[in-house]
Amino acid sequence: MSDSDPPAATPSKELPSSSLHYPYSNLGEGRAHLLPSKPCRPRTSRLSSTSLAPPPLPQKTLCRTRSLPTSKTLHSSYGYSSLPRREHQASPGQTPWDKLRKPLLESRSLEELPRGGVSRLGPDPRRLTFATPDWELGHFFQDLGSPQEAYKVLRGCQLDTLRCIEEQLGARLAGPWPGRGGPGQSFRLLDSEPCAESGDAWYYKVVRITEDTWHLLAAKVPKLWSVTPKALHAEPPGLALQATLKPHFNVQSLCGQLPAGTLPEAPWQGPAALVAEVPTQTVADWVSANKELHGSHPGWYERRVCLLLLQLCGALKQLHLDSLGHGDLRPENLLLAVPRGQPIGALPQLLLTNFARTRSLVPQLPAREDELQLGLLIYEMLGQGPALAQARGSSAPPLPIRSAYSLALARLTPRLLQAAPDHRPPVAQVRVALQTILWGPGPKLQAQGLPLGPWLDIHRALLPLELAERLAGSGEAAGLEDWLCCQYMTEASQHMVGWALELLWGELPAAGD
Repeated sequence: MSDSDPPAATPSKELPSSSLHYPYSNLGEGRAHLLPSKPCRPRTSRLSSTSLAPPPLPQKTLCRTRSLPTSKTLHSSYGYSSLPRREHQASPGQTPWDKLRKPLLESRSLEELPRGGVSRLGPDPRRLTFATPDWELGHFFQDLGSPQEAYKVLRGCQLDTLRCIEEQLGARLAGPWPGRGGPGQSFRLLDSEPCAESGDAWYYKVVRITEDTWHLLAAKVPKLWSVTPKALHAEPPGLALQATLKPHFNVQSLCGQLPAGTLPEAPWQGPAALVAEVPTQTVADWVSANKELHGSHPGWYERRVCLLLLQLCGALKQLHLDSLGHGDLRPENLLLAVPRGQPIGALPQLLLTNFARTRSLVPQLPAREDELQLGLLIYEMLGQGPALAQARGSSAPPLPIRSAYSLALARLTPRLLQAAPDHRPPVAQVRVALQTILWGPGPKLQAQGLPLGPWLDIHRALLPLELAERLAGSGEAAGLEDWLCCQYMTEASQHMVGWALELLWGELPAAGD
């Protein structure tokens, strides 16, 4: 049974806690084609007559401040037509969690990864393929008669292959950004009923039409506008900040605006923001619609919960690297959309939205508010929101154990709900913990004290084989879960995984800490 499809009538077997990962649900793709080398720059004579003039003086560039955008950023006579462009801000210094990735060979970049001690002046190791002639193999291996030498080189090739697959899958699932539009564009409303309703907005399907291109978008109509007539042309809270965030697969992407009066048949008044992803429901809707499924097939449902939480942690990790905290992680503020090219019923794409309460973080004072709200969100997604509300003011009730996934989440949530902010694990560490829940290693490997390096090498070698076998078998395209697994295998290091296993299966904090 494919994990992306609804479970069959027969309940699936629960996995033991020592092996938490299920079979993958989608097909992978073959290794990416090698990128062509950069074209050489044409040589010109230094004594050319056009070069007699002195070179122009370098222009000064102004650095942006780190303060949050204000309402003045979106001034317009009829709404907020001048949405700021998506800008890349410099990331602050690395956290101790990020520094753990450097000493490990598994997490180093392709440029830093030695392959059999080949000199940088020699042939590019990435050109070693199945079709490489025998007489060229000596250029990539120092000693062809040494199995250890072959293992070192092939180990790097496996990691290179996974990175190529991960990049291609990410580009295909995200698709090209539709852009902000331009002169001569027109719009068409596809449905007068909203396709989704979040905590702060309604969403309507619209099409943006240019001369030769049609883009399916969603009009984001904030609920604030329906309160008073004065709010029709006011800036929606958090929209200016959202327009400056770095692009991320799990952060809602703004791509322009819909001026007031553009669609006379629209069921709203005033302007609307345009977003690239068309949502189908919120996480709150998804939890409510799958209550019976959670009871009949807890393993399938709770695995989906872990996959959605993993996507959320990826978005929060980027926000935190930019010293921003979301501050409002509720199920109604998390949208779900069908990834590009994926069928209905596949693992949905989670989208973080509603940045009205986003604020700057102070590195010296880790508030860890998002981590606390993440722990509360786990209770909501596992259907324990009412029980948690009744326990307000006292310790959180234990989560019911229905599968190996809820067993692991029950170990994680007490750490996220600790009263002291500095005792809560950071989002980056929680993300790796969720990856180990989904794809291993399990607690038995940690209990035996076995090294994690060989485990990573084995699974990095087997994952491309698994993807290739499914591609050759049914021809089904790879999906979102495959991409998330490739991210784990390309980013993980022994220290990161070891720390995540300790977080999950180490000694739990005492009640009230």
